[in-house]
Amino acid sequence: MSASPRISIDLAPAAAAESAAGYAKSRDTRARILAAALDEAGAHGFQKTSAAGIAARAGVAVGSVNYHFGSRAELIRELMGLLIADYLERVRAAEAAAVEQGGDYFTRERAILLAYVAHVRRHPAYVRLADEIKLHEPELYRRGAEYWAERAAVRIRQGVAEGALRTMDESEITLKARFLLGARHSLEQGIEGTDAVSDEELVDAYLDLVANGLGRSRALDAAAGIDTGEEAQT
Repeated sequence: MSASPRISIDLAPAAAAESAAGYAKSRDTRARILAAALDEAGAHGFQKTSAAGIAARAGVAVGSVNYHFGSRAELIRELMGLLIADYLERVRAAEAAAVEQGGDYFTRERAILLAYVAHVRRHPAYVRLADEIKLHEPELYRRGAEYWAERAAVRIRQGVAEGALRTMDESEITLKARFLLGARHSLEQGIEGTDAVSDEELVDAYLDLVANGLGRSRALDAAAGIDTGEEAQT
């Protein structure tokens, strides 16, 4: 049985946030426990991750887990928060890189999505763990989803302003951003079992649906040499 791919996130901020109330905590040990918990969760899921398994991976006594985090539940909750924070940072980094590369709305969205799909392919457990967060820590998941939807809305406004997207009012922009959030989740699920499909094909199919919807376009039909003899549907 092959080892589960490791999910790589920056644990330094969590290690640096150790409490000074009452007793000193080892930053190194705390970081090792968090890294071990991440590996255990990636292999077995949050709910099947045990304090004993975490301790064994970290090379510490089980009591150290409770000493540094209070309980297994608190450790898992902190780890969930780290995963959400890491995901949001990846969104910000992908946006910044896409803006630097230039291009219109769809060029930027393509770059952002390709970066994210590549990350999910490298760390397939990431999406499963995010689904667990949604189930067991819905408020934490909701805050992450709200941030993603707001960033999508910002990019839609930019696309409208530059003429790549049609004019929309704020209500429609908000709705479209939320629809894109749902579509992105479907994109994540579609990554599984699509090894024969390249990242570019997957992302381009997603963006084609965003750009053109499901209605027939006379311009696309003409480009493909199709004479339908009927009015385009809108």
